[in-house]
Amino acid sequence: MLPLLDTQVRLVLLSHVAVRLAEAQPDDLHAAGIANEQLVCLRQLSALDLNRLATMRGLTIGVTFDAAELTEGLRTVSLVNEAKALEAYFICHGASWQMMSALFKIRRKVTLKRRRDCGAWRPSGRFPLPDTALRERIYRAWMAIEDPDPRVRYYRLHQAFPKHPLAVLEAVVRGFEDER
Repeated sequence: MLPLLDTQVRLVLLSHVAVRLAEAQPDDLHAAGIANEQLVCLRQLSALDLNRLATMRGLTIGVTFDAAELTEGLRTVSLVNEAKALEAYFICHGASWQMMSALFKIRRKVTLKRRRDCGAWRPSGRFPLPDTALRERIYRAWMAIEDPDPRVRYYRLHQAFPKHPLAVLEAVVRGFEDER
């Protein structure tokens, strides 16, 4: 258990417990370490009395975490952060709004706004495609990337050909795949 020492946090938790456990079952109260009589007294305290109780260091108030759920929550936060970073990378490196819509489910207007916000201006219309030999190298590199996630594949492809906007790389890949 992690002891909470901040008086304001303790006050908020005491108030929360007083309200939340009012309808709790006896087993829930027992699991929280509170007797029925204590809950009745806690609910009758004024705000000033609750504050006094929160300042008493003899009363241990702590937090425990479900380790498995905390691990899952941390993993989810990490995945969301990775997706947001990848999304920003794509916008800043010339992904078309169609690509952003397909890979990140972002609408055209949102893509254009984010592009403006990060200073990733690009001219309207299509970019000119590279010469045939370079297009073939780009497509061979695309085929060599084994990750099934198209976001990761385009990211790695752009890492291999950083001088070309993602929209160009996408057009090259689509061009070859349309021929197949």
